[in-house]
Amino acid sequence: MEGALAGPQKWDLIIVGSGAGGLVLALELAKKGFRIAILDRQPHSVSLPRGEIIQPNGLGLLDRLGLLSTLLESDVYRNERVDFYQASGPLLCAVDYRVLPPPYAYSLILLPEVAQKLLLEKVAQVSNISFFWGATFRSLIYEGSRLSGLEAEWGGERTIFRAPVVVGGDGARSALREALRIPCRLHRYVDGYLTMVVDRPPGFEGESRYYLGRRALFGAFPVSKEKLYLFYMVPSHHLESLCRGRFDLFKESLLSFHPSLRSFLEGPLKEVSSWEETSYMPCFRVRCDRWVADGAALMGDAAHAMNPHVAQGRNTAMNDGVVLAEVLEGCFRKGDFSTKALSVYESRRRPPVEALQRLGDELTWLWNSGFPPLVWARDRIFRSIHRKQDLHDKILMTISGLKEHPFGLIDRWRALHLWGGLLNRSEETGQRISSPDP
Repeated sequence: MEGALAGPQKWDLIIVGSGAGGLVLALELAKKGFRIAILDRQPHSVSLPRGEIIQPNGLGLLDRLGLLSTLLESDVYRNERVDFYQASGPLLCAVDYRVLPPPYAYSLILLPEVAQKLLLEKVAQVSNISFFWGATFRSLIYEGSRLSGLEAEWGGERTIFRAPVVVGGDGARSALREALRIPCRLHRYVDGYLTMVVDRPPGFEGESRYYLGRRALFGAFPVSKEKLYLFYMVPSHHLESLCRGRFDLFKESLLSFHPSLRSFLEGPLKEVSSWEETSYMPCFRVRCDRWVADGAALMGDAAHAMNPHVAQGRNTAMNDGVVLAEVLEGCFRKGDFSTKALSVYESRRRPPVEALQRLGDELTWLWNSGFPPLVWARDRIFRSIHRKQDLHDKILMTISGLKEHPFGLIDRWRALHLWGGLLNRSEETGQRISSPDP
């Protein structure tokens, strides 16, 4: 519900930021009777011309919250396959979600505001969650050495919010993380993505598409029955010069990216007439020395932003929310909000998150490359994943968030066709070799 202050109030928990992780955390703890305040510096929920993917692990969490069936009834795209094409034309690889175990053998691609609206509506129905839009975090408040709340600017005034625990879900440039003085390495990737949403043409049924060239990447993902999300890789230092150019020439470069694009994109792109109808998405990686402090914790991008190639941003944040809720429930029972007590959350979440961050870096290194030997290796690896079922399943299980399956040295050799003998003979006879779990 919308927050209102008739004087000093105290909550059990304050969450800075209204991202998916914070909303899930609030919903999970509200069920246990805790009083929660959510602060967001925006005056209202913000939407951008972008798409996002809810992977199978995220679908399971939404199902747990009782929201998945409602989301499936919304205008979203049920995605069963991701196709990767070489810019010169041929299909490199198809990643097929239908091989995953039911019931989540698919992903959902959607406009971000669709899932966010669903979570916000759920939060609004809960009487013990108070929402404060337009509340900007300013500083932490301590009683002695104990964290007791924060000060925020809200409604044009400095306002005190008191609680024994404060959680930061306020993004890669987290102000709460800075106030906690948690050492952090914020890396901005060289490449970001110019994004837009256009009318969805006929022909996009059952799959989303990547097109990979030399130092070039273009994606086309359906996000609803009527809309298609487009993203085009642009190095951040080229963005200003690109946007000074003519928009019609930029659209022509998109249509020329792959032989098939003109036939179905020319019509939808005619409806987009200026740079103002696009958005630029910079990409960050955040690595913190720790995610917790006495009376405080970080989650989502504030703790571990990762490259969007792994398509796990909302999914990992929601997982953070569920695990942190479990840990905080125990902390409330014991009255212990120390770094040691809260570190159980970090110890459970950091390993899988860091595995995804490493995968994101590796995919960026390969997919975005313009170095000919790496481009050759990338295309060769994609073709191997397309042909070798166990390699396909490993990468899919990792990206879907169902199980961490990092590629070992032998997997990498095989992906580059450097592993012969038994493998070649098994492929000739149609036998499948399953790589052992790492």
